[in-house]
Amino acid sequence: MRSVIYARFSTEHQSESTILDQIRRCREYADARGWPIDGVFTDEGISGAALGNRPGARAALERLETGDVLLVVDTTRLSRSQDLAPLLTRLRHRGVRVLGVLDGFDSNSGTARMQAGLSGIMSEEFRASIAARTHSALDMRARDGRATGGKCYGFDRGGGIVEAEAEVVREIFRRVAAGEAQKAIAGDLNARGVPAPGASWSRRVRRADGVWMAPTLNAMLANERYAGRVVWNRSAWRRNPDSGVRERVERPEAEWIVRDGPELVDRETFDRVRAIAAPRRLFGGRPGGGPRYLLSGILVCGECGRRLVATGRGGSHYYCGTHKSGGAAACSMSVGARREVAERVLLEPIERDLLSPAAVELAVEVIRRLDREARVRAVEPAEVAEVERRIARLEGQIAAGSIEREDVLPALAALEDRRRAARAGAWRRSSGRPGVDAAAAVAAYTRAVVSMRDALTAGPVARAREALHRILGDVVCRPVDGALVASVGLDPRPLLEAAGISWSGSGGALCHREIALRLSA
Repeated sequence: MRSVIYARFSTEHQSESTILDQIRRCREYADARGWPIDGVFTDEGISGAALGNRPGARAALERLETGDVLLVVDTTRLSRSQDLAPLLTRLRHRGVRVLGVLDGFDSNSGTARMQAGLSGIMSEEFRASIAARTHSALDMRARDGRATGGKCYGFDRGGGIVEAEAEVVREIFRRVAAGEAQKAIAGDLNARGVPAPGASWSRRVRRADGVWMAPTLNAMLANERYAGRVVWNRSAWRRNPDSGVRERVERPEAEWIVRDGPELVDRETFDRVRAIAAPRRLFGGRPGGGPRYLLSGILVCGECGRRLVATGRGGSHYYCGTHKSGGAAACSMSVGARREVAERVLLEPIERDLLSPAAVELAVEVIRRLDREARVRAVEPAEVAEVERRIARLEGQIAAGSIEREDVLPALAALEDRRRAARAGAWRRSSGRPGVDAAAAVAAYTRAVVSMRDALTAGPVARAREALHRILGDVVCRPVDGALVASVGLDPRPLLEAAGISWSGSGGALCHREIALRLSA
């Protein structure tokens, strides 16, 4: 029986140790029962309200097969909404068992449906109760004229002016009022080494590199607090139950709480700047529409680690968003690539190496070999695992320097002989076990290939991006001799998994391998 571990924590205020403790407890549970662990998946700083924004949870669910066990410390790690019960129903239908290591939940028990339903309802009500209490407390603070959280650049947490930051704000407004472009201002601030709002953040997930960006300035120019008008309760953030994405919803003006505060720029200057620099979307984005192009969110700048964005008329080119918005001082990678060229170059090796008839033929051979290996493992004696543990222990002692390899070479050779003999016996015993249905394997893999090809060529952009990201992962791009060169890892596992094959990654040309692609001239 294989096990898969999933761990999650909700906020950035929790630490990596929270995840590590959950994993440790699940590992101990699996080890005590002799269950091999096929994968460990995590989501850090992400709410359990929806699955859509939790890549770790989605990957764990994709890894699970009939007969597997999903281990969590408790069911709230898997979901904190009424989606828990339907999710468990789907897993039961697939023959997957879910166990809560600490809360004792077992999806195979007779009371599991009731437990899951109550847990989902209680978790959802708990989240709603916390939100209501928090909003009520902030409402009282706002009516009393006190700070409601969310430090604003130019002010301290109590609402007092931070003069050094305030002078930067005044400079930005003066320069925009004089007709200077926001990108030019951001580039100049970066070149001068002026700390941006992100310089004081303690975030680990979102941007916290202290770099000025044009969108940062655009948001500042729209903030009426700089003109002495403090507004609270203007909007609410609501999480989309399907995607898990938080969406901003404007509240009726009658619900706003408005008060006067210290001003950094006079109202006349603020209004003039607002007329010049009305809020706008950068790089062709659409509010709430998500990425528009095939490689959006997939290409990564090798210099600053941020995502490349589609810019220009109709998103004609991919460039590093940090460089485009913050200048050379923010990121030095000025090389870009035509969008249509980059997309064609990245799709060609996928079509050639993973979706071609030759790749399908090779995949069937890999499926046959993997099936044989699985049959061998099924009859492999416990002696093999014990021998491998002893070999690993000796190798660890050699690596640590506590013993010399020459001193234990005879012992290692004897252990290797025992392992080979045990595996040879298992290989002979596996010959009589039923093998893979070649015709079914061909059909399943071919269906997966057709589905992937349709997603990449004819499906919606969002579906194509997801399919492409599963095969390529993050594509790191660097400038080489004046061109943008991408380091690409082709990973066929999504295709094999779609055909019902769990695979660790060997098999001739059909394997995870790194290639370099020139995306631009």
